[in-house]
Amino acid sequence: MVLKSHLHKCLIPYGELLTAVDRTIDRIRLRYSVHIACRKGCACGCRNLTIFPVEALSLIRALQDLPAGAAARIRKRAAESRVWDCPLHEDRACSLYPFRPLICRTHGFPLQTIYNQRLSIGYCRHNFKNVPSVPADAVVDLDQINGALRAINASAVNEVASVLQLPERLSIAEAALLAVCG
Repeated sequence: MVLKSHLHKCLIPYGELLTAVDRTIDRIRLRYSVHIACRKGCACGCRNLTIFPVEALSLIRALQDLPAGAAARIRKRAAESRVWDCPLHEDRACSLYPFRPLICRTHGFPLQTIYNQRLSIGYCRHNFKNVPSVPADAVVDLDQINGALRAINASAVNEVASVLQLPERLSIAEAALLAVCG
């Protein structure tokens, strides 16, 4: 029960960040829907990516709330997972969609970051086809999101440190296989 109270407390700021990111992505999707190919059934970004511990804790919590059979199927896929196979991907959709990590929420959308000391904007090749440039209001500042995520993650790791030790990063499959009781 101790871990459950720690989980609840540390996941509140993470949930708030997810809500803010979802609002931004929804705004872009609504405004530029004719240029966005990302939708249910598209698995271009569904990979066994690495995530922060706070994201793993969110997935663990979601798995605990699933019916036993559904959680077992995810864990079975996680145990068999390779780098390119996301264990959450089932029937052409994410089986934990409301709880998917930030990298999954933003994948495919125009993301701005500083790379090799230069401003870089990357997005899925299926999005914003046949446009000379991506509109500025369709670009998400990934460095800003990751800065907030790193701060929230540090706080969450500190919150659960007395009852659970987590690595700096772990794959989605590793998160799904973590056995967390209480």
